[in-house]
Amino acid sequence: MATASRSGTDYHVHTSRCGHAGGEMRAYVETALARGLREIAFTDHVPLYFLPGDDPDPGIAMTRAELPGYVEEVHALREEFAGRIDVLLGLEADYAEGHEAVLKEILAAHEWDVVLGSVHWVKGDWIDAPHSGARHEREGTEVLWGEYYRLLAKAAATGLFDVLTHFDLPKKFGHRRPASLTHAESQAVEAARAAGVAVEVSSAGLRKAIGEEYPAPPLLTSLVKEGVPIVFSSDAHAPAEVAWGREAIEAAALAAGAREHLSFRKRERRRHPL
Repeated sequence: MATASRSGTDYHVHTSRCGHAGGEMRAYVETALARGLREIAFTDHVPLYFLPGDDPDPGIAMTRAELPGYVEEVHALREEFAGRIDVLLGLEADYAEGHEAVLKEILAAHEWDVVLGSVHWVKGDWIDAPHSGARHEREGTEVLWGEYYRLLAKAAATGLFDVLTHFDLPKKFGHRRPASLTHAESQAVEAARAAGVAVEVSSAGLRKAIGEEYPAPPLLTSLVKEGVPIVFSSDAHAPAEVAWGREAIEAAALAAGAREHLSFRKRERRRHPL
C-alpha cells in the first residue's frame, strides 16, 4: 500500500511529541516524498486543555511546553524541503464541550494551515483508548454513539475546525452504530454540511480491529451526497504509516461519488480533482 498517490496529500500526521507516536519528523517527510506526495500536514494532538492540571497525560497529547517547539520544527522542515514537498502546520484539536473559549485562545496563538477537529472525550472518558471497547458493554453502545454524534455536531457548529476527523470513531473496536441512531448520524452529517466543514477519508480504521476506513462506505456516501468536501489522511503515528492505504481510501472516495478533494493553506481551502 505504499505506491504513489493520485491525490498526493496526507492531512493527518502525528509526531513523537504526542507521547504515543514514534520517529523523527524528517523521516515522516522523507516517507511522504518517497510515496509521491506533494503535501504533508503535521497535525499533532493539542495539549489537553480541558482536563485538570497543566499536562494531565503527556502520553496522549503534546504538553503546553512542547507546542512552540513543534511549530518551530514544522517551519524548519517547510523551509528545508521547499520545492520538493509542501510541509504544512496543522493541529488535531479535540472538541470539549464547555471549553470552546480556551481552545480558541490556543488556536489564535499560531498561524495554522489546517485545524482538524476531533471528538475523543465522550461522557467523561476516552472513546478510542485501549480500554474503551469495554465501555460499550458497561455503558451501552447506543448511549456512547448517541453522545459521540451529539458532540461531533456541536464541534462542526463552532467554526473552530477545517476538517472533522474519523467521523465514526466509536466503531474502532467493532461496535457498529445501532440502527436506532440513524437520525443522530444524519444530524451530524447535516451539521457538517451546514458549517461548511470538510471530513477526512482516513485509512487509520483499516489498521484497527474494525478493519474499515473512516467513514464507513454508506456514511461516506451520505456525506458526499450532502456536499461535504473531503481530505485524505492516514492518521500516521510512525513514518511507515504516511500515505498508508492511500489506494484503498481513494477508491472508497470515488465509489462514494466524490470527484474532488481539498488542500489547505493558512486555513483557506483549495479544490483538486480526483
